[in-house]
Amino acid sequence: MRHQLTAALVQVIMALAGTAATAQDAASGYVDDAECAACHVQIADSYANVAMSKSFYAADGAEVIEDFDAPPLHHATSGLSYDMSLVDGTYRFRQFRTLPDGSLSDVYEAEVDWILGSGNHARTYIVQHPDGTLTELPLAWYTQERGWGMPPGYEFANQPGLQRQAEFRCLACHNAVPDLSAVTDLPGYPQHYPEHMPEGIGCQRCHGPGARHVTLATSGTAAFAEIMGSITNPADLPAERRQEICYSCHLQPSVAVASPLRGDRGVFSFRPGEPLSDYVTPIDIVDGTRATEDRFDINHHPYRMEQSACFTESEGKIGCLTCHDPHVKVKPEDRAAHYRAACLTCHQTDAAGQVQVPPPAAHPQIDAAADCTTCHMPERRTNDVVHVTMTDHRIGRPPADPAKLIAAASKVPADVTEVMLFRDSGLSGNEGAIQQVMALISNAGLGAEYASDILERLLTSSNWNFAAPWVRLAESRLAQGAFAEALAAAERILAIDPENPTGRMAMAVANFRLGATDEGLDQLRAVVSDWPDFPVARMNLAIMLANTGALVEALEQARHVTVGRDTAWAAWRLIAQIESVRGNHDAAADAYLSALRAEPRRSELHPPLVEALIASGREGEVAPYAPR
Repeated sequence: MRHQLTAALVQVIMALAGTAATAQDAASGYVDDAECAACHVQIADSYANVAMSKSFYAADGAEVIEDFDAPPLHHATSGLSYDMSLVDGTYRFRQFRTLPDGSLSDVYEAEVDWILGSGNHARTYIVQHPDGTLTELPLAWYTQERGWGMPPGYEFANQPGLQRQAEFRCLACHNAVPDLSAVTDLPGYPQHYPEHMPEGIGCQRCHGPGARHVTLATSGTAAFAEIMGSITNPADLPAERRQEICYSCHLQPSVAVASPLRGDRGVFSFRPGEPLSDYVTPIDIVDGTRATEDRFDINHHPYRMEQSACFTESEGKIGCLTCHDPHVKVKPEDRAAHYRAACLTCHQTDAAGQVQVPPPAAHPQIDAAADCTTCHMPERRTNDVVHVTMTDHRIGRPPADPAKLIAAASKVPADVTEVMLFRDSGLSGNEGAIQQVMALISNAGLGAEYASDILERLLTSSNWNFAAPWVRLAESRLAQGAFAEALAAAERILAIDPENPTGRMAMAVANFRLGATDEGLDQLRAVVSDWPDFPVARMNLAIMLANTGALVEALEQARHVTVGRDTAWAAWRLIAQIESVRGNHDAAADAYLSALRAEPRRSELHPPLVEALIASGREGEVAPYAPR
């Protein structure tokens, strides 16, 4: 038992401790976007048709666009199947294994709470757990194909199943800012969402917090200039700052790495009008599987646009707003004229309406009302989401064979051979290198010792005084079982932020594993007391208690984890192990079954489950788990 639980400790840390979190009162100054609509009625009505306004919304009452009569989606590489149904207006998700005789095993069902994505291209589905966390479900609807598929990142055998948390970095761009008064978005803090969430990207994502503006506008006494000065109008910003509002979400050089935030910036701390480089360090990669000019991700709009001669030769005058009014959805019948007009703000036409190009070249004879984008910005299948085609924003000469660009393809993940700063952001000292290594770890994983070694050297040599990279280093060292190094990193975190929950947890786990058993337990009990919905801390406490023989208390802590999140398979496994030791075979069998519903691929749980079923007189349930 002791050996099993010690090994489980590292596995649980690796599975659960890999999140760095959001800023105290990060939502300060924000109001419900409905308050904006009270005055700006026409703009709000128009914006309601734009995809950004439909980026995130409650599943109940959502427009139904899916085919619920389609057969279940079987994911061959993981051996799991999925389906979605609509029951009395409620989306119901199901995951299961199909046995050789056609019967179903390890069936997990959940009601969908939230839908992510407008549905113009795709939808994914979110469950909100009692502990406040959101997890993405392993099933997506792809509108262009009119069918179900695996979400991006779920294509292969090691897909995350029911374990992928929708972190603040995801929702920071996929939704309006939620009420975060009860949490913080700084590095190392748990990421909990309120029960009630805004639905869709709203006005304040581009115009900044609106509370003062609303107060002044409704006061009846404020001067017009004061009212207008209390909100950001992107039209009044310098071109670069205006562009960076869009770039704050749409500039993603590679989905294979996470571009780290600067210093200890909170996830929701970016404000329209500030330099984007003060908030985040965009990271690019060299992809060993494809040349730079062939890389095309679903969120590559600015990345590809900046590769265009139109962009470089205009000295940056071309930008997102050249073609896009974020308040307006262009009607299909108006798109050709709309985008042609955008092109003709730079390009000239002759008397016949033909586009003029520098001699000796000549533009092909086309209809004077033709759509420029069809040839120069064609649809193309994205590398990272292979069920979707998107407009390529790299403006160029027409491709020789446009059909090849949209041909069906299998997912080929990026082979990250190098990470680099996307542009020189004026980072001083070791910060540029630190940011690159942080991005590297996001791709290579917490277990990548070589990356942790580099990060440790950089942080130590520069006496780095921001918590974020120390948090990532502590998490990595815990995952690697390097507990002395984890303790040193935890000490640095707590010197910067004495209340940091991940720093405190890392110190407790490291102390426990280095022999200071009672000290580690007391420290972790204090963390759980202060942060009761911090599942990784509570899970580690449960394992540490079990290792000391305090099985009743360990059981209580593990059960608390499963109440907060029923997909916490490792907690169910620990409950099963403890109940087996205590001789409660029926309870052990139930816990093993719960673990397998949450993660059916854990076939190593089959033998102890079979033992527990037989010991509790439940031989009739053994067949799906018996050796074949």
